[in-house]
Amino acid sequence: MLNKLKNIFMGKDKNDSKEGVLENYQPDIDNQEQDPDMLLYAAEAVGYDNREAQWSSYRSITNFIDEGDSVLDFGCGRGDYKLFYSDDYKHDINYIGIDMNQNLINAGLEVYENKVNLICTDWFTLDEKIKMDWSINVKSNNLRYDADIKTSDEDYLKNTIQSMYNHSNKGVIILLDGNVHNPGNIFNWAQDSFGSTAIDHSFSDNEYVLVIYK
Repeated sequence: MLNKLKNIFMGKDKNDSKEGVLENYQPDIDNQEQDPDMLLYAAEAVGYDNREAQWSSYRSITNFIDEGDSVLDFGCGRGDYKLFYSDDYKHDINYIGIDMNQNLINAGLEVYENKVNLICTDWFTLDEKIKMDWSINVKSNNLRYDADIKTSDEDYLKNTIQSMYNHSNKGVIILLDGNVHNPGNIFNWAQDSFGSTAIDHSFSDNEYVLVIYK
């Protein structure tokens, strides 16, 4: 099943009934219950236009992770990052994914046959004993899904980064939209709050990677 799933994600299984599901899928976002394959396979279900865009975003943050480092993925969706990593880098990664969306967590556990460590929880209440080398967050802070109307978007992001920092051994890597989160303001705050901080604009004109080292 996992090998078949890799072929589906990478577009290699030309005879499979789900051929090109990530490239050509046209999901009905309001009718997911009648279209279960969307949650299981489609890039759109986890916020990307297509599989290429999803994998490209993952690559932009993986450049900062050394081989053998472990990863705690904030806003993991189905946990697709683990599949991406094993396919691109040809070896496994010690990985834990957390997300508040139970449907996506269930989809990930189903499609990866419970071989990916996924936790459905609010990352602000994550068990303090859970720590990995890097806390990553790939675009999940560009659009909020929480019900907290009192906390501003900027404060929510800062609280998220603080939680990521608390649960990491080596640091934080987060991909952000510059149209949503001003890179200069976020960089200055992170440097003042945590010290060693870097910012990378090479991925996109609109998006940037913020790296905070411990």
